[in-house]
Amino acid sequence: MASNVARLLAVGALAAPLALGACGRSNPASGDLLIDPIQVESVDVLVQESDPPQASAHVRGVIGDGCSSLHSVAQERSGTTVVLTILRQRPANAMCIQIARLYDETLRLEGTFPPGRYLLRVNGVETSFATE
Repeated sequence: MASNVARLLAVGALAAPLALGACGRSNPASGDLLIDPIQVESVDVLVQESDPPQASAHVRGVIGDGCSSLHSVAQERSGTTVVLTILRQRPANAMCIQIARLYDETLRLEGTFPPGRYLLRVNGVETSFATE
């Protein structure tokens, strides 16, 4: 019986580091990344008094957990509507620290803004602004 206990202890001693080493790791060889929009909390528009007027968007939000990072920022404009899409990336099957990675940036809006009313949409959050 003593030899059975010794075998179990030896197997446990070998298996424990392997099991613990696998905790919290993703498989880097898989290459699977999730890419999706960040969570936007607020958007404020800053209009510069210039000729012609220019504008910037101050965006605050949450990129994600400890494994998430900024992927890209894209801008589209159609008439008086400007759309910003801010994306994050993270490994698909990663076990990550649950700490919020915050986003707080001021982004220059492309183009000029002649006098009028405009709509800015950032990941679904909308705000309007006017230029004179």
